This record gives sequence, C-alpha cells and structure tokens, in this order.
Amino acid sequence: MATVLDVTTTGLRVRFTGSDRLAACCAGLDVPFERIVGSRVMTRDDAVASSPRLPCPGSWWPGTLRAGSWGVGERRQLWSVRRGAYVVVVYLSGRPFHRVVVDVADPYQSHRRLEAALLHSKKTSPRRALRDRLPPRLDDGVDPTGRR
Repeated sequence: MATVLDVTTTGLRVRFTGSDRLAACCAGLDVPFERIVGSRVMTRDDAVASSPRLPCPGSWWPGTLRAGSWGVGERRQLWSVRRGAYVVVVYLSGRPFHRVVVDVADPYQSHRRLEAALLHSKKTSPRRALRDRLPPRLDDGVDPTGRR
C-alpha cells in the first residue's frame, strides 16, 4: 500500500507515497483530534456511491484507482483507494475536507486504533466547539470591541 495512516498523540496523519502521491496531487494531511468526528469501515462501492463525482484535482480509473480531492465546498473529500474491497472512512468537521477515504492493509485494525485514540483524547483533553473559536459576528448583538 502506498497510503500510510498513522495515529499520533495529537491526531491523525495521512501520508501518500510513491505513485499515490502523484495520483492524489497531495502529500497527505495532518488532522487534530478536535476535527475528527468518527470513523468507520465501508465497502469500496458504498464509499464511492456516497461521494461526489467531480475530481478536483484527482485521478481515477474505474475499478482500479480513485485518488485526490473529490467535490467542492462542504462535500469535499480526500481519497486514496486502489483495488481494496474495504476502506477506512474518517469523518471530519471544518474545512478543507469533510471526509478522508483511504485503502490500507488492515482497515478494521486501523479503524479500531483510531477510535480508541479518539476516545482517549476526548477523555483527557477538554473539548471546545469550533464556534467558540470564531470572532463574534456583528449581527448577534455583541459588539466586537466589547462596548455596548
């Protein structure tokens, strides 16, 4: 496999190597646990059926390869899948991707390892909503300067 899925102490690291790096037009992605909503193992056909049809930029060959960015805006996904029957799907919050789909040697073990690390991170570090990190909007009744 030319895709490496590593669970680190702070999040998930997805690395593309070799020809997958060229096909995906991307070196990979580092995702902190705060952005990870969850993961699951799906069949390749189910994952393809629930994804956008527009590669931008991406590469595909029917039944053989699907790599790179697919879709735009909120539905944008990062793929690196070859002929594997089962893939790991990681759901994310925020941008640039809402879903990462990868083909790894043992998808069930990768899924279990990611879910265990995600659960551990939720128990050991406080969670804050992404909304708390944004500056207040002018139309919500709060003056951004702090004056009333």
